Order: sequence, then C-alpha cells, then structure tokens
Amino acid sequence: MKLSIIGPPGSGKGSQAELFEKELKLKHISVGDLLREESKKNTALGKTIKKILNKGDLVPSKIVWQITKKEISSVRDNFILDGFSRELIEAKVLDKHIGLDGVIFLHISDNEILRRLSNRWSCSCGMTYNLLNYKPRKDKLCDNCGRKLYKREDDRPDVIKKRIKVYKKETIPVVDYYKKNNLLIKVNGVKKPKEVFKEILHKLNKKLYKVSK
Repeated sequence: MKLSIIGPPGSGKGSQAELFEKELKLKHISVGDLLREESKKNTALGKTIKKILNKGDLVPSKIVWQITKKEISSVRDNFILDGFSRELIEAKVLDKHIGLDGVIFLHISDNEILRRLSNRWSCSCGMTYNLLNYKPRKDKLCDNCGRKLYKREDDRPDVIKKRIKVYKKETIPVVDYYKKNNLLIKVNGVKKPKEVFKEILHKLNKKLYKVSK
C-alpha cells in the first residue's frame, strides 16, 4: 500500500506515520527528517537546506524529490510518506512516478499549531517530546539517550507563524488536488494520537477496503 499523510506543522503527521509503521508494517518515510539529516552534513546542499529550514521556508521541490525518491525506491510499494506532497508540483510529480492509494489529511486550527509547536522539544537522537502530552521523565533530558533536549529553530513563534502562512499558500492547493482526484481522507487531528489513528483506519478501510479496523 502506498500512502501519504499531509497537514499543517504540528498536526501529528509523524506520530500517525509511526503508528502505521508499527501496526501495519508500512515504511515511514519522513521528508522532514530526511531534509534535517541532509542539513547536518557539511556540504553545499546541506548548508543550503539548513538555511531554508531555519527561516521557515520550503526547500525547493527539485531537492526534496531528489532525496525522497531514493527512499521510495528502496521500499517500492509499501510505505507512508510523511509531509509529502507540500506543493502542487510535487503532488503531480508523485502521481506521474508512483501513484498513491490514499492521502490522509490531518486538520487542526492555527491556535492548536502554535500551542503544540511552542511546547515541542527535540533530541539529536531523533526523539521528539511535547510538554503538553508527552513529557520526558527528567526535565529537558531525553528518555532514550539522556542528552539535553533542544528547541528546533523552526519551532520559534515567529517562524511557526511564517510556516503556517507558507502552508496555507502552498499546501492547501494540494489538499484540493487530492480531493478532486478522490484520494483525500480528511481527519480531525486534535484528538489523542490513538483516537486519530483509529479514525484514519476506519475511513481508509471504508475507502479502500484494504485495511482492517
């Protein structure tokens, strides 16, 4: 099964994709993680990506597709894309080369985005915490490796607001595109992660008749 999960920043795309990987054995391909990993490299491309991400802008589609395509080719038809497509051109490229079975759209309000991302903390090992509902056992220390947690540059209030603006301009047309092509599965992302996951499975099963409840 080939799925994609899209939505505004902080809507829970990563959490839901991880549940799909755990429960349904679909490979979780996080475009954001791929870009952040690339940005850590001391290369011209890495430095360019880092600068763009820190400003809250979108990395050019050509670069994103180049990185994402490598991951997709390794799993072929058993994956869930997290955060792709972000722009209409990406959706059309993906349709041309892959063809999805469904696109999950997580919807939350602007206020909820700000509330969630302002309380998000990350670790260099890849773990992510939220002081609202997923706190580390020790204050600002990772449960997994014990390292000190940090705030991502793109989780600053001013950058969050810019990311929301960019999302509305670039990604809402993607939502409309998939809706028109009868691939969109819209879900309320405000509920608890497992409740959201249950609703996704119910709607996905109803649409595709391929996933059990």
